[in-house]
Amino acid sequence: MMPVLLPIYSEIAVGQDTYCLSTIEYPPLFQKNETPGKGFGIARDLTTEAFLAIGLKSTYQILPMARCTKMNKMYVANVGAINWFKNAQMMDKVIYANVAHSKFVLFYKKKNFPNGISFSCIDDLKKYGRIGNVRGSSTTKIVQKAGLKIDWASSLETNFKKLRGNRYDLAISIQLAGWCTLEQLVPDEINEYECSQKAIFEIPISVTFLKENKAVYDQFSAGLRTIANNGKYMEILKRYYGKSRIPNEVLSIFHEYQNYSSACPTTPETTQN
Repeated sequence: MMPVLLPIYSEIAVGQDTYCLSTIEYPPLFQKNETPGKGFGIARDLTTEAFLAIGLKSTYQILPMARCTKMNKMYVANVGAINWFKNAQMMDKVIYANVAHSKFVLFYKKKNFPNGISFSCIDDLKKYGRIGNVRGSSTTKIVQKAGLKIDWASSLETNFKKLRGNRYDLAISIQLAGWCTLEQLVPDEINEYECSQKAIFEIPISVTFLKENKAVYDQFSAGLRTIANNGKYMEILKRYYGKSRIPNEVLSIFHEYQNYSSACPTTPETTQN
């Protein structure tokens, strides 16, 4: 997304009817402003509907990606990528519910690479020169470990503006978010861009709570199961992906909620190594 998580904090009252969640600006996963015909981002919309299904309202605070793991009393949860919390060594403190899935790919200008780009492993990307990435991204440790020449951007929009201005050769982004950003920034030039078929990283997009807030997590999970079975979950997926382009990884998460029974002890959670 991102990703793309809502952290829940320990002193948030479970009985209140409105929760505030933290997230980032990363269209079309999560965003501050509504996109006509779609919404406030696929992950945010799913989160909002899940809370509404159990009679609760939700508001959102947009934060820099690097601050999303700094839990405080303001937020009941975080909507984003579980890997943010893994990288922050917080997995023993949180529980999470996956709502979507995203692939990080490399965007480039076709004129710069008329034959496309190819790589077998992350180290192969060294031959392409400077690469743009958003600071705090789930791919941070991966590109640093590989020793790639990274130009850090403060936002996804800045990342693509620099790509357009030839500040670097490639830009890392979640596939769906990258195309959305290009469509907004350069709608008349979008056919000049392409992205790699191979992903450098894949992550679930999740709503993340502190373990002390398991009661809220359980309520939220029940809301996800409700919207998976009343049609609202699929309606949101189709709104963003179209009727026939929903990735199998996303459908798998949806079906787990849809097929949930009392024998299932947990909601879908995906472990990334």
